[in-house]
Amino acid sequence: MVVQIYSMTSVPDAVATADAGADLIGLVIAEPGVVPEAIGADAAREILGAIRPRSRGVALSLSDDRDEICAMVDAVRPDVLHVAAREIEPEDCAWIRSRIAPVMLMRAIAVRAGETLTEAAAHQNCVDYLMLDSGAKGRPYAGATGETHDWSISRTVVERSRIPVILAGGLSADNVADAIATVRPWGVDSFTHTDVPGNRGKKDPARVRAFIAAAKRAFAENLKKNS
Repeated sequence: MVVQIYSMTSVPDAVATADAGADLIGLVIAEPGVVPEAIGADAAREILGAIRPRSRGVALSLSDDRDEICAMVDAVRPDVLHVAAREIEPEDCAWIRSRIAPVMLMRAIAVRAGETLTEAAAHQNCVDYLMLDSGAKGRPYAGATGETHDWSISRTVVERSRIPVILAGGLSADNVADAIATVRPWGVDSFTHTDVPGNRGKKDPARVRAFIAAAKRAFAENLKKNS
C-alpha cells in the first residue's frame, strides 16, 4: 500500500515530500511549456538523487512515441516509468516494458463509462502497475484535472486486476479515506490538491503532510478491518 505524490519541480519540494513519507514521487519530463510542471532530464536526475532511498522516483512521459519514451528513461533512470498518452497500445507497453527493464512500467487509464474495464483488462500482462485517473474530453492523456471520477468503476477494476492499482483523480486529505474505503486500491496519488493553490507544480508542504498522513491512516484502518 503506497502513497504517490505528483509533481515535483524542485529538490526542496521533493525532499520535503520524501521526508513526509511518500513512497513514490512523480516527475513530468517534457519540454518547458508543455505543461507547467514539466522539467528536463538534468533536473529530474538531481531530484531523484535527493529522494533516494527514502522514496522511489516515477517519471511521466506524455509522448506517444515509444522510442522517445525509452530515450527519456535512459536519460533520467527513474524507478518507474509512467505513460499516459491514449495512443499507446498494450503491445507498445509490452515492447517498452521489455526495453526499459528493470525500470518498472505504470500505465495511466482514464476512467470512462464503458471503456475502463476493457482497457484495464487489456493491460494485465504488459505493465507492472495501473493508475486510474480522471479524464477530460479532448485531452490526449489522463490526469491533472483535479476532479474525482466514478469510484465504483475503479473498485471493479481493483477487484478484477491481477496487478497493483493506484487510484488518482481529485484526491485530497479530505476525501482520501473515503476513496480508500470505497475502492480498496494498492495505492493513492495526489497532484492538484497538494499543490500551492494557483501554482501548479509547487507543493504545499502542509497539504502534502496532511494527505500522506490521512492516506496511511486509512490504509491501516482498512487493513485492520479486512484482516
